[in-house]
Amino acid sequence: APAPATKERPRRTRATRAGPAETDPTPVFQYPPGVAASDSIVVTRGDLRRLEPDEFLNDNLVDFYLKVIVADARRSPLGEDPAFGDVARDVHAFSSHFFTKLREGDSRGKLKPDSEKAQRAHARVERWTRGVDVFAKKFLLVPVVEDLHWSLAIVCHPGELAKRAVARERRELDVGATEDEDEDEDCPARPCVIHMDSLRMHSAKKIEKWLRCFLEMEWRKRHSDEEPFTLRERTARAGGPPADLLLAMPKVPQQTNSCDCGVYTLRYGQEFLARAVCRGARLAVDGRDVSLCFRDHDFEAWFTGRDIAEMRRDIKKLAADLELEKIRAAYRREQAEDAAAPPAGAAPP
Repeated sequence: APAPATKERPRRTRATRAGPAETDPTPVFQYPPGVAASDSIVVTRGDLRRLEPDEFLNDNLVDFYLKVIVADARRSPLGEDPAFGDVARDVHAFSSHFFTKLREGDSRGKLKPDSEKAQRAHARVERWTRGVDVFAKKFLLVPVVEDLHWSLAIVCHPGELAKRAVARERRELDVGATEDEDEDEDCPARPCVIHMDSLRMHSAKKIEKWLRCFLEMEWRKRHSDEEPFTLRERTARAGGPPADLLLAMPKVPQQTNSCDCGVYTLRYGQEFLARAVCRGARLAVDGRDVSLCFRDHDFEAWFTGRDIAEMRRDIKKLAADLELEKIRAAYRREQAEDAAAPPAGAAPP
């Protein structure tokens, strides 16, 4: 039987810059296609106009294509890699609304675990992780949109982070225990936040602070039967112990215009996963990688401005293909309904 038609309701979108491109709320297609889900995205005619050159991507487009990259084997640019299944298993991509809601209205004061401020922050975003254990993932992709600009934060090895933090706090309670001073350099999976920004405009330290708060509170909420932890921060003292969650800001390709930050953010995610999960996972994000800020991997040579223009065209073509798929599916449903209908003038049974 044909799938029941679903009423598409475009969600309100947040444009990176207001302008004439986002004026038409007419639904074009729903992604993923099929029966509507709570996290499905309805792409509108106004959204698609933002795929033209010199236009800013909005949250609908960033969320849509990030889903394609991470979870759509048929349409992802990484889909033909034999390890693509590991992407869907090991990676979680947050909505572009996640970070905005996390820090919404709480810009001042320290984020101490279990404080009212931390609890409010987590309460604003906890619905985004009801169906996923972020500590079972290797990488969390967090698109950030602030001040009319996009950047990407990647939380690496959150499960290892929880394991190390709990073990450290146990050692600290053991008076006779000593800290393993050289564990960082040899660590095969070093927890960190990698921040990639095509204009070096966002505060990476602020982003790391809020993500650290989220991880502390998320562990308390989702793993309440286990010991809580408080992540150790960086110290200004020379020779002091390292932070549990390091911050890495590798040199990455920079945009040369004022409109492509959203496409750069998507490309950062694609290129990172291509190396950290696919293609033999040569980018391990280990202790050496993080301590050298990924100097051995030359993030800056990942792609060019020409690749960004081509990626914009690829997303536009994919959107056109999805619109055509929707039209064809609607036609097939009509044909099936017509075939099932009794002939005109036929006596009722």
